Amino acid sequence: MATGNEKEKYNFKSFLEEYHVVIPMVQRDYAQGRTTDDVNRVRNRFLDAIKSYLVESEDDNQAMKMDFIYGELEKIIVTPLDGQQRLTTLYLLHWYAAKKGGIEECRYKFLNNFTYDIRPSSRDFCAHLIQYAPDWSLPLQEQLIDQNWFMCEWHNDPTVIGMLVMLDAINDKFGDIANLWEILTETERIVFYFLPLSENGLSDELYIKMNSRGKKLTAFEHFKAEYENLYERDFDEARTVNHKFDVEWADTFFPYRNQYDVVDNEFMKYFFYISHILCYEQDIEKSNDEFELIKLIYSESPDAVANRKYLEDAFDCWYRVLTDYKSIDAFFEKYLSGFAYEKGKVATFKRVGEYRGTQNFFHACVKLYQVNSNFSYSDFLFLYGIITYLMNKDAIKEDDFIDRLRTLRNLIWNSNSGEIRGDAHYMKDLLCQVKDLILTGCINKDLKYKFNGIQIEEEEDKKKKRHEIDIETIHRFEDHPLIYGYASGLGYAHLDLVDAFLSLFSGTPDFVKIHRALLAIGDYTQNDSNRYYMGNQNRATWSQLLHKSRNRSNFEEKTMSVLRILLQRIKDGENLDSIINKFLSEKEETRTFDWRYYFVKYPDMLRGADGELIWDESNDYICTTLNKHQFNGQHWNPFLNVIFRILSDKLLDRDGKKIIGLGNYGENLNILKPISSLEATGTGFRYYYHETCETWDVYQENSIDKEDRIAFAIEKIKNIVQENIDA
Repeated sequence: MATGNEKEKYNFKSFLEEYHVVIPMVQRDYAQGRTTDDVNRVRNRFLDAIKSYLVESEDDNQAMKMDFIYGELEKIIVTPLDGQQRLTTLYLLHWYAAKKGGIEECRYKFLNNFTYDIRPSSRDFCAHLIQYAPDWSLPLQEQLIDQNWFMCEWHNDPTVIGMLVMLDAINDKFGDIANLWEILTETERIVFYFLPLSENGLSDELYIKMNSRGKKLTAFEHFKAEYENLYERDFDEARTVNHKFDVEWADTFFPYRNQYDVVDNEFMKYFFYISHILCYEQDIEKSNDEFELIKLIYSESPDAVANRKYLEDAFDCWYRVLTDYKSIDAFFEKYLSGFAYEKGKVATFKRVGEYRGTQNFFHACVKLYQVNSNFSYSDFLFLYGIITYLMNKDAIKEDDFIDRLRTLRNLIWNSNSGEIRGDAHYMKDLLCQVKDLILTGCINKDLKYKFNGIQIEEEEDKKKKRHEIDIETIHRFEDHPLIYGYASGLGYAHLDLVDAFLSLFSGTPDFVKIHRALLAIGDYTQNDSNRYYMGNQNRATWSQLLHKSRNRSNFEEKTMSVLRILLQRIKDGENLDSIINKFLSEKEETRTFDWRYYFVKYPDMLRGADGELIWDESNDYICTTLNKHQFNGQHWNPFLNVIFRILSDKLLDRDGKKIIGLGNYGENLNILKPISSLEATGTGFRYYYHETCETWDVYQENSIDKEDRIAFAIEKIKNIVQENIDA
């Protein structure tokens, strides 16, 4: 790259005296004259900034450095590839100053060295404009449109219309400056630097990437112009940052461009993401306004300089990834896997957002941040951990990074929505905990808001015993999607059962059969007061059962104890069917039909339920299965539910219509609708027929059924239905 010496610095007059500027056809239309709210705001701020330097500064060294103009240079012809908007505004400002000040034509003839080739209409308008002498008693836009040389079709040229809007804005801002021309042309209050692409080692491909920011003057361009103003008094820094925006960072984001080859939104989403990290860390109110963030974080904050460095490092680190790993996808593929264990990687148990088949959290961030919940607070923290590593890569060994990232995965995935929250005070502490973990390998427990305490204890215990246990077996176990990091439940002394677990719960497990086999071995339920939890057909239910909770009892005493017995029997050669059948045979031989028998015998005992039951503490046969946690949702008596499922399609009237039914809110079983119904009790059933009630008790010893109450009820119902049909 060329160096920043004075010969490269120009004001607009000196630039046009040395070069002829031609805005090419492939460039975008002039955008600073648009009338959207965003552009109005940018235009006013830009003109205010120019005016402040022209009027308030008495020292030519206090110059407004308007960044760099990139372009192709052929002899004296400059074709701008970046900087067209600024050059056009300066052109209009100098035209205005010349005409308003009554300057002789020979003094402003250099303006003829600025032409537009975007459209013939733009070029012709500029040619007529340079010859026109305005009437200062009328609005510029109005009188220009009224000229006989102003073609009707020019109303459809956004560049021409934009210039008219800008001229009115310039008149409003600068109409009170008497010596505007002299200040503009005889001082260096407004300057910029020209960097020819070919002389600075830049390829034509840069144009494509620089202009992947699209034809619209977007939020990113607003941000870029405002952000670069922060470096207006530091040429070297300004030049470095500008180059990064247009080269390194353009390379970084170009793979994530949209269908129009535009990456503005992706730039801005990542800017917001990094800025919000700083907001959380520094107790700055989070804003979704990029200009407000620049002001609060990167300009007025006591840590503004450090914050700018952090932001730029957060962009730089992904460019280094491109260099070191050839692509950002390749980086994530090296360290992360999806739903299965891969040695040397960390399973995330998800496909990130809408990008199926990839673990690229950066990709998800630049597409989804602030769009929807597909980029969650958990993803926010996980990506922050990765960025922290990338920004401190030289100080962290690769193996340590993988271990720490695994620990972070375990902490995040085992913390609930009450522990990972978007509240600023929560996120501040959680970000601190992530940073400490990635940088030091230690979990900071002195914070008010932390990841799940049970998981923190596990990670510390695992670290202490690392050299005593088979760590790779633990990794295989905790990378199972039902476990996602909580490995201690099985017990480090029982790692020999991991293969049996992985085999049992691989692919698409028969969860209901596993549940029945566990109950055949023993009561494996957990409970919270009178609410009991057991497995069903839902994967999420099993995941909850396999994770210790401070709200539920009997995780170790029942669930894991019974599971270990089941796994040992599987390891010893038994299968689920043999375990279930052996249990049922023993129960039927001894005619001991306790509550476990019914849940093992009849899978539909849990039909429709979410694995949660309310049990009467006084009687094992009085319980209710819940579809959801709330009792006011759908719920059933499981015995009636089974009877209904068995008989629903078998008992029909003469017209082939069903004659039994069961509601979804704890109702009795309807028989011969609506003549009779059946209610479940602790000792059997009550049968209601019209206004009569008949007790159907089963024979019990020591409050245990000695006959199958479901088979008993089915037989009686069949007889009643047959009698009514025959009548």
